[in-house]
Amino acid sequence: MDTKNNQNKQKVSFENLKNLSQINNKDLLKMDKEIKSLLGQMESITKIIRENFRNKNQEQQTSVKEKEIEKQEEKPASIVIPNKTETKIVEKSEQKQKTVRQFDKDKRNTSQFQQKSNNFNQKPQFKKDNNINIDFSVQPNFSAQKRVFDNSKKKDERRDRNGFKEQKSKRSLMRKGIIEENSITERIMGSRKIKTKKNKEQPVVVQEPISHAVITTPVISIKNLSEKTGRSVADILKQLMILGIMSNVNSTIDFTTAELVSSELGVVLEQKLEKSFEEKLAEEFNNADNIDTKSLQKRPPIVTVLGHVDHGKTSLLDYIRNAHIASTEAGGITQHISAYQIEKMGQKITFIDTPGHEAFSAMRARGASITDVAILVVAADDGIKPQTREAIHHIQEAKVPMIVAVNKIDKPEANIERVKQQLTEENIIPEEWGGDAIIVPISALTGEGIDKLLEMVLLVADLQDLKASPNGHAQGIVLEAKLDKGKGPIATVIVLNGTLNVGDTVIAGMSAGKVRALINDKGANVKKALPSTPVAVLGLDGVPNAGDNMYVVDEKMSKQVLAERKRKMQTEKINAKTAFSMEDFLSKSADSEKKIFNIIVKTDVRGTFEALTAILNELQNDEVKVECIHGGVGAINENDVLFAKNSNALIVGFNVKPDSKASAMAEHQNVEIYLSRIIYQVVEKVEQIIKSMRTPVFEEKIIGHAEVIRTFKISRIGTVAGCVVKDGVISKNAHIRLKRGKDILVDTSITTLQKDRQDIKEVSAGMECGIKLEGYNDILLEDILEAYVLEEVIRD
Repeated sequence: MDTKNNQNKQKVSFENLKNLSQINNKDLLKMDKEIKSLLGQMESITKIIRENFRNKNQEQQTSVKEKEIEKQEEKPASIVIPNKTETKIVEKSEQKQKTVRQFDKDKRNTSQFQQKSNNFNQKPQFKKDNNINIDFSVQPNFSAQKRVFDNSKKKDERRDRNGFKEQKSKRSLMRKGIIEENSITERIMGSRKIKTKKNKEQPVVVQEPISHAVITTPVISIKNLSEKTGRSVADILKQLMILGIMSNVNSTIDFTTAELVSSELGVVLEQKLEKSFEEKLAEEFNNADNIDTKSLQKRPPIVTVLGHVDHGKTSLLDYIRNAHIASTEAGGITQHISAYQIEKMGQKITFIDTPGHEAFSAMRARGASITDVAILVVAADDGIKPQTREAIHHIQEAKVPMIVAVNKIDKPEANIERVKQQLTEENIIPEEWGGDAIIVPISALTGEGIDKLLEMVLLVADLQDLKASPNGHAQGIVLEAKLDKGKGPIATVIVLNGTLNVGDTVIAGMSAGKVRALINDKGANVKKALPSTPVAVLGLDGVPNAGDNMYVVDEKMSKQVLAERKRKMQTEKINAKTAFSMEDFLSKSADSEKKIFNIIVKTDVRGTFEALTAILNELQNDEVKVECIHGGVGAINENDVLFAKNSNALIVGFNVKPDSKASAMAEHQNVEIYLSRIIYQVVEKVEQIIKSMRTPVFEEKIIGHAEVIRTFKISRIGTVAGCVVKDGVISKNAHIRLKRGKDILVDTSITTLQKDRQDIKEVSAGMECGIKLEGYNDILLEDILEAYVLEEVIRD
């Protein structure tokens, strides 16, 4: 009997365990919401305890764990199941409050807290008690989801490596819905502690007001001035408005205005302009203090030969060098500057031959500016010409000594006295007439007087005491530059100071590079070039302009100067577009009615390009103006043809030819390419084209008169006038004026011209004909028909 009662009690206890387990889970969920603030502390303490346990002996840990488990199992669980549901909820609420108080007490004890922590995620253990009275008359409501318990799970409980039962993590409890998560961060971090940034109060630093500022530029923007002075933009704009200057945050003002505004705001403004890289470069090479006077040595004189075209300048140099330079020039005319060096009486002399054509005025001025002695060549049979006077002007501006060489004295019509008389008109007085001008009669054909000319050159050079230092970085000037198909950009340079070596980094205008090779005037490669030596420089990355100074600098300096020059060029272009004066407006309005003839110029050397574009831009007439819109040095390529096609331009190739692709494209696109080696031909060609572009002018020419003697009105045709020709002829293609007395009724043409009912082209004087006018029928007797034609007037 007792055995049966025990079995019933055991069954009742198991069912009770299921019910109480579900109720206890609900209470745990409620309890979890109230003690969420303690979970972080519990987990951190749990980790510390686990680490301490792992450091101890495994056997001691196991024994301690077993004792704690036994204490937990022996602890009585006084559970009273109420008869009614409401009473049960009240009792559970009281039990929860007791549990929370007990939890706060146990938290101070580490071992007890560990026990609580381990039991938190475990199922509650209940000890059988025979004294527990359970009333099954009232069954609890289990509408919530029921949990299925299986005794076999207890056998499969996992244990960690220390033998403890595996504790369920907070993440697993959140997955099962036992506890709730606070945020997504808690889900990601899991049991790891969330690190929060502590907002440390940083000390507030109060900056002292600015009382002194320095600017390094000539002008400054309002925004930069605000940053320099520490004053707001609004205050600065307010001061500018008081001064009557309307501006915005991006406007720029000069230093004087900025200084005045800053003083009103309590800031002393100071200007300290920084030197640009260009100024540093010029200061390094042009400063006399940087020249070592002890290293100065005598250098060869640089002699420039100037004069009128075809007066024998190149023939003179040809005789001196015993070469045939003039025969290689197109038409016997020098098209660009050439530099040569000869040796006379043990001393070297550098000669520069300049063109004599009026288009090369800039090249002659460039040659005169770098020369030490100028030789003015005047033909004895031709005298002084316009280009001779221009050459004299360049020499006088350069303030260099001049020697007049009267050439072609071997000709019978030579008149030296007349040349001397013409020179006096230009304020050049010969020595034999009491002046200081040295005049040497020569003949470039026979060589007469040339030795004396060279002696006079050396004498004048000795009087000048020409010296230069071969030490230090080289400085020179670009006489000519061209683009060679195989060698690339080639610049003809005369070294003015220092020594130019192969491998030096040079900069010339907008081009820079490392010297790859040096070629002298005889075509031989040299490793260095001393002062007054002309050489061709290879290795530049572009074709410099003639007249550009060439400097030997380090690679860093060349990049800085080149970048500064490019920025300056871009700024000048922008300012040129924005700047617009009244004179520009008037000149533009005057030329706006003219047609524009576009030309693309390609030449072999830079100097020729400058000269040719200058003379072509001056060509114009009353209706057409020439503009060189594009060009450069080198052969004509596809880009030039494409540019000419889009701009409807003529391509002029001076001493260059188009490549095969450019020729094929030009033929396909119907682009005209004009090639020449003589500047006269180019100018004549362009003049012919702009003449043909003018609007044709026509002139009236009266060819005859006819009088109306009868009229015929024909339906569907109109009025036909029967006329007799008084004088001249009446042509069907002529224009007709119908006159009645002194009035002109209509100016029209002839629709039908007949004689004896036959269509004819013209009727002579004294013959009768029938005429039908175009669009006019009001014809009366005795009206006069005047016939005239328009003929184009040929203009020069």
